[in-house]
Amino acid sequence: MGRSRSKFNQYIIPDNNVFPTQAIYEPQLGQEIDLINQWFSMPIGKMLQTNTGSHLIIINHGYHNLNKGPDIKGAQLFMEGKFVKGDIECHIYERDWYAHGHDQDLNYKNVILHLIRKASQNYSPVIHTLILPYVKQWGCSLNVKNISKNSIASLKIMSSRRWREKVNLCRKENAVEQLAKPLGSGGNEVGFLFLIHTIDTRALISLSTSNQLEYIKRNAQNIEWEHCGIRPAQWPENRLTLLAELISFMSVIEEKNFTNHTVFIKRLMDVCTSGGKSILIECCINYFYPCFAAQAIEDNNHKKYKKWKHAWNELKLQNPYGKQAKIFGKYFSRKELCSVVVVQGLLQVEKEFCNPRFCKVCPIKDLNLKHLKN
Repeated sequence: MGRSRSKFNQYIIPDNNVFPTQAIYEPQLGQEIDLINQWFSMPIGKMLQTNTGSHLIIINHGYHNLNKGPDIKGAQLFMEGKFVKGDIECHIYERDWYAHGHDQDLNYKNVILHLIRKASQNYSPVIHTLILPYVKQWGCSLNVKNISKNSIASLKIMSSRRWREKVNLCRKENAVEQLAKPLGSGGNEVGFLFLIHTIDTRALISLSTSNQLEYIKRNAQNIEWEHCGIRPAQWPENRLTLLAELISFMSVIEEKNFTNHTVFIKRLMDVCTSGGKSILIECCINYFYPCFAAQAIEDNNHKKYKKWKHAWNELKLQNPYGKQAKIFGKYFSRKELCSVVVVQGLLQVEKEFCNPRFCKVCPIKDLNLKHLKN
């Protein structure tokens, strides 16, 4: 029985073909995400020179925008003798500003800096353009060989730091701001923070349930919400009822009536019915338990403070965070990645050590290994 013959397209001789454009692949230019990471890796206070000879100083990097609009939002720079706040867009080629249609998109009207790898004859309309040479980006060196056997113990320490930060935030006058993070997860944190600032808590809790929602909707009507990549059930408009429920619940709750956090979670779910268990646990992580601990400090009640810290440590996520599961799934079990102690510890490690300067002394690595000498 003869072999079946595979069919191949006839090889095309390049010299005999005319291409309308000759694309040149330049691997040394990297990708746009490399530009974004490079921007955040530069220290605050660094002075840079734009393509027109102007100098700028980084005051605040801003934050990486994962939704529509510029790559980096809320940056603050010192340029031309004044502080300027706005957005930053990143492209490999300057001409990509037009190729991506930004010239016709109002979301890009507040761009104050254009980060590029290579200038083009077709200049972008942004006054200040900064050409950054490609630099090989730092990457996490954690692996199965250098991870510490005591990594969980180290994460407990890092988690305690994060707990104290949350408690201190809740000791401030407007502690309810801490609800912006769980409710605005996915790119709407700033929107919810703005909304919370407009709410008069006393006025809200004096209203009926239906009027509470109308009050919050009126305050939120001019906010531009992000929806890209967010499931409809988690759209910010569908979180407004939950915000009203959470604020009302906190205003009437007597935390001393709860002997343990399991009882508290059950009561929270019974009252705040527009939120599932996952988001309500996030609200406990960021708001309720730190607030109770903050009140314990004000009351000089050490026993009550320890009670709520222990309750916080006992919290379990419904599912691991996707990013953490992707990065740390090979080192920690799913059960561990659902533990608040591990999750918050990893977030604190990322905050304090995940950069080129401190990577070698990462607390979840074995510090006795040779990687310290490199």
